[in-house]
Amino acid sequence: MYRRKMNYLNVLKNATSLVFGLLLIYICGCDRVQDIIVSEPQDTMKAAPIRVSVVYPGDCLGDSSYCDVLYNGVQKAKAELSLEITEIESNFETWDMQLQAAAGNSGLVITSGYQMAAPVSRVAPEFPDVMFVIFDAAVDLPNVVSFTHRVNEGTFLVGAIAGLKSRTGKVGYIGGADVPLLHEFEAGYLAGVRAVNPDVEIVRGYVADDQQGFYDPVKGQEIATAQYDSGVDVIYTMADQSGFGAVEAAKLAEDRYVIWNYMDITDVAPSIILTGLRVGIDESAYKVIQEFAAGNLMAGVRSLGLAEDNVGYLFGEGNKGLISDDILEKVKALKASIIAGEITVPTVPELEIQATTSDDEGAEISPIAP
Repeated sequence: MYRRKMNYLNVLKNATSLVFGLLLIYICGCDRVQDIIVSEPQDTMKAAPIRVSVVYPGDCLGDSSYCDVLYNGVQKAKAELSLEITEIESNFETWDMQLQAAAGNSGLVITSGYQMAAPVSRVAPEFPDVMFVIFDAAVDLPNVVSFTHRVNEGTFLVGAIAGLKSRTGKVGYIGGADVPLLHEFEAGYLAGVRAVNPDVEIVRGYVADDQQGFYDPVKGQEIATAQYDSGVDVIYTMADQSGFGAVEAAKLAEDRYVIWNYMDITDVAPSIILTGLRVGIDESAYKVIQEFAAGNLMAGVRSLGLAEDNVGYLFGEGNKGLISDDILEKVKALKASIIAGEITVPTVPELEIQATTSDDEGAEISPIAP
């Protein structure tokens, strides 16, 4: 009975296809049956979900720095784009494993930080059909998109603000780790200070030699206190969680300021946060996810700076009372000169400067004479 029913259905199906084909011949005026191709009915299939994984390096979420900026861009993509996004907080020992797990379940894997360059370089070749995105590092592989922000252009401007704001003629810099990427931040800052105040003295220090220096606010406060005690009145900190130590040190001093990094945290200390470096990782993250969803994400290195409006300085309701109109106009003029190519911002600090780090007995400071 079942076979007889199936034969009947097949005859009916073939007859329907033949009638449909003859009808098309009549409508189109075609004189040869072979000019018409009748397709079998296709089942309507839902497209497979577009999956994205974001791997945050270390315990960086919540430190008001680059991870939080990346997080903001990812949340916007989650809210506005039709795709699945998985977010993972990894630790130092499992970076490779976390990237591998993410790549095994996604078509796009996003991460950030100079420390992730080596893991991405190792893992990406294992998954040639998966696209990887890394911020603040360059990885030259056919399935990797690298974003290298010209942060030195932005730190040049916050350095100019520091040099113009200082009343003691002494400003400071604190880096989390003594590594090449942070030297680029430092180079722009020093050049910006010198551009507006060539006689200023600059005091600098690093919390540690590696990424652990981003997670030690106690040492950050030690270094900042030593700098403030030496006469520094403005410190630019590129130290993530360790930078909160500088904020605490400024609270205990008088007329002392901190320049933050990546995010606006003026609400944390309104009278202390002078400004901050703005880096549009959130904008870039949203855009790259959007490109992936549209199917037109291309590998390669993207360099973004002032001309692309992807770096700059923070200025708004929270700090406009600390930056005068005169300072603001001078900084705007410097920004225009950099974009026009009239000012070339260095990527390496002055050659005579030697990096210093804090030790167990206190914070070393390294003055830079004018």
